[in-house]
Amino acid sequence: MEIRAATQAELSALDQLELSAFNGDRISHRQMKRFIQSPHARLLVAMNEGLLAGYALLLFHRGTNLARLYSLAIDAKWRGHGIAQQLMHRCEQEAIHRGYITLRLEVRNDNTAARKLYEKLGYKVLKALVHYYDDLADGVRMHKRLDPPGPSTVLNMPLYAQTTPFSCGPASLLMAFAALTPDAAPSRIEELRLWREATTIFMTSGHGGCSAHGLALAALHRGFDVQLFSRAQSIPFIDGVRDPGKKAVIRLVHEDFCQQLQTRGVNAQARSPSPTELRHFLAQGAAVLLMVSSYRFSGEKGPHWIVLSGCNSQFFFFHDPNVEKARDAIGSTYVPISDGELLQVMCYGRQKQLACVVVFPPAMHP
Repeated sequence: MEIRAATQAELSALDQLELSAFNGDRISHRQMKRFIQSPHARLLVAMNEGLLAGYALLLFHRGTNLARLYSLAIDAKWRGHGIAQQLMHRCEQEAIHRGYITLRLEVRNDNTAARKLYEKLGYKVLKALVHYYDDLADGVRMHKRLDPPGPSTVLNMPLYAQTTPFSCGPASLLMAFAALTPDAAPSRIEELRLWREATTIFMTSGHGGCSAHGLALAALHRGFDVQLFSRAQSIPFIDGVRDPGKKAVIRLVHEDFCQQLQTRGVNAQARSPSPTELRHFLAQGAAVLLMVSSYRFSGEKGPHWIVLSGCNSQFFFFHDPNVEKARDAIGSTYVPISDGELLQVMCYGRQKQLACVVVFPPAMHP
């Protein structure tokens, strides 16, 4: 059995398979032809001695980490031979190769064979779909996080879970310290010390978070060298606070951070580091803290700090300090994220605020 990309030569056979496999929601001849040619789709065919045994159609959503299995069909003569599973495996490989780490699909509730296959392959139900199909049949949306090849550049970094809702920055900094100095022992008292040094005092609600400037200064105070990237139209976090008195405090704290950093010879670069630069930092053995939008991780909007822990040619990997339960810890280490998605989540808020702290041991900084 050969599985490869479809060509125009298979169009007639694809049309016939579509007609025999589905009673409705069919892909037209024109659509099938467009999918074969589209750079945002991949139409795979399973061929047996020159005859079409099945196909799988994969769509790629630009600007996200999401690929979608749009359609899968197996010729009746070849069902039960594992062809659907082979096609699914190739679809997952294709998605990973293009930098996508989530594959989503929809399946009818009455298609029990297909649903059992997807469940066997690790797909989980995401949402019930009421009257989703042309004949008003119900279905479900399923998805799976794909596992790309592991990092080729990796930091030996332990996971340290933040112990408060507001100390993700200090927790990320502790992981960076532990990766750069093996004898470092992260502790809660050090986590809170770092927070007291780096906090902006106030935020929209609750305790203040930590700015890139504050975290960079805390790293300098402990003998590390830093490189700082910070881009915002105004002072970090100040636009989320309404009270004039609180705004004055945030401004004063930020100005003090900046003055101390300038005294130490550190000036923030008002731009985003490129993926190439980030890979270069990791290849040097430096640790990279990034402030991201927490919406991707928790569904709640807010700034959140993570630390990069490795990379390969297609993905970055990170440690996330926000671990709610001990059993979730392994899922918070070396988490893959594509270049495109990383660039998206690095911007926080309407201002598209960006903050990145690169931490070097003193002898490493170029």
